[in-house]
Amino acid sequence: MLTVSFIIDYMKRFTVLAVFVIGLFIISTQAVLAATSTNFSIQEDFFGSGGVIDSSSPNYQSFDSIGGVSVGDSASPNVPTSGSQTQSGYTTTDDPSLNFIVTGSNVALGSLSTSLAKTATGTFSVLNYTSSGYIVQIVGTPPSNGAHTLANMSVAATSSVGTEQFGINLVANTSPATFGANPVQQPSTSFSYGSAATGYSTSNNYKYVDGQTIATATRASGKTDYTISYLANISIATPGGSYSGNQTLVCVGTY
Repeated sequence: MLTVSFIIDYMKRFTVLAVFVIGLFIISTQAVLAATSTNFSIQEDFFGSGGVIDSSSPNYQSFDSIGGVSVGDSASPNVPTSGSQTQSGYTTTDDPSLNFIVTGSNVALGSLSTSLAKTATGTFSVLNYTSSGYIVQIVGTPPSNGAHTLANMSVAATSSVGTEQFGINLVANTSPATFGANPVQQPSTSFSYGSAATGYSTSNNYKYVDGQTIATATRASGKTDYTISYLANISIATPGGSYSGNQTLVCVGTY
């Protein structure tokens, strides 16, 4: 019988890049010529409260706000970086921020046997503002007992009972059990864009490589809630005893 327990610590680290935004404000009650270029056209300009007409082209769309009631961001799908985004609302700021919280940090897999795979979950969330996105890395070795460390799954694969394995993913699974969850966008997919990274985004496939990126967003994003699904199997050659391991989650904003 093998007992495996985990403690997931987190380290909050981010890089801040100063962003200078020059705003041009014009107050006028007279009509002006429409703003145009070869690639973009605004059919009606309005300064003040009450603008309701959308401004759009095949590659760009923005929504005119009425006072301070508009919220969210606008970005071109062709260049989704901080330099091509606008933040809507009455009190938006150009200060970059990164919020990272581990909400489920103690993971216990219980007692393992050669005839049954064991699973468990941990959770964290990320929110970033006015940046080009973020990455989340997992750092640390698999659980160990003295000189023996459980074999990590260096290539994504399914559970194999009787084979020593330690792996994770960040999606909902149905094998070897129904557990885990896909990333949840808060309040919706219109505001949040975080996703599981390649290698950790396929249901029922597990992987663990120390230092790899497990989650990412490629643009400023609202809150995304992530669930880490843990899988462990042992073989008849796995030494008995109590196993433990620490993983550190490192979240870094990209600019």
